Amino acid sequence: MPIIKSIYWEQNNQDELVYKFPFNNVTTGSVLTVNDSQEAFFFKSGTLCDSFTSGRHVLSSANLPILQKIINLPSGGDTTFTAEVWFVSKLEKRNMLWGTGGLRIIDPYFQIPIKLSSRGQYGFRISDGGVFLKKLIGTIGFANTDLLEDQFRSDVIEAVKITIARFMKENNVNINELGTEYRALAKAIARNLQLSFDEYGIELLNFNIEDINFDENDKGYQTVMEGIAEQAKLSKLGVNYLQQKQIDIAQIAAGNEGAGNFMGVGMGLGMGNMMGGLVGNAIQQSGLATPPPPLPISSYYVAKEGKTTGPFSLDVLQSMMMRQELTPQTYVYKVGGNTWALLEDELELMRLLSSIVPPPPPTV
Repeated sequence: MPIIKSIYWEQNNQDELVYKFPFNNVTTGSVLTVNDSQEAFFFKSGTLCDSFTSGRHVLSSANLPILQKIINLPSGGDTTFTAEVWFVSKLEKRNMLWGTGGLRIIDPYFQIPIKLSSRGQYGFRISDGGVFLKKLIGTIGFANTDLLEDQFRSDVIEAVKITIARFMKENNVNINELGTEYRALAKAIARNLQLSFDEYGIELLNFNIEDINFDENDKGYQTVMEGIAEQAKLSKLGVNYLQQKQIDIAQIAAGNEGAGNFMGVGMGLGMGNMMGGLVGNAIQQSGLATPPPPLPISSYYVAKEGKTTGPFSLDVLQSMMMRQELTPQTYVYKVGGNTWALLEDELELMRLLSSIVPPPPPTV
């Protein structure tokens, strides 16, 4: 076997990441040439001994101190020793494509699972060649960008899925608004993905998102879109989602003949308060007048059999009065108050009670 005097890697393919020098009978005094875009590593019996950055290196006991301890290199003369020489490319690899499909995330507002797909590009470079060789390459002897794509495909998918869901929740972003958040979202995904790359001595570069698509036939997507549309409509009217649901319930109750008169009365009270607020908002938006701000809606806790129940809104309390569950001697606690009191001492509750139960007839 010829004595090796020159060690180098003439890299002709940018996709190649590592190169194992084909001979292992290295001689002291040999010339090791490492390009600016490379880094060289010496292994002895599977142990990393020394590394060399770019430049021309004449191998001797002076610049192989760790290897010298292992094989006792003499101080003078050419000596042949067995060692594996690996080269690692430090070139930046860009325009690596990534894509995921069929992911399911939970919409943070409506708590409904929706299906999405996404795609984009990223780049990388090997920042720590020694870690890269030991953790990912081992004894394979060859690696290119395809190997890296296969290795990290699942990490990319997991980072995209988790980060999108977390980003929407933390930033109060719905699926219609994601299109304006690609840059911020890509940065968040890159931070999470870099944690996986760090374990293999790789630096992630220019991660970006080109598109996020939702399956329009997905039932979850359709439900969320309907909710977003309804929310936008109510926002224009100054009504929140809960208020709209209360209006819907009241309308259903009003049309239900079997609901009973007392339900109509209770719901009517709540509807009157709510519709008054809606009308006030409409007048204010028209510019005809500036109505006073709406009064806060009172609610009370009720003492029942020594236990605290509630709180109950006024319309619920009125229904309880009609069912004779409340009397003037019932103890109540107003939300925001500071003490329990008899119902007869609360003026607004007595007004409700008097509107339902007539006063006793005069004594003859």
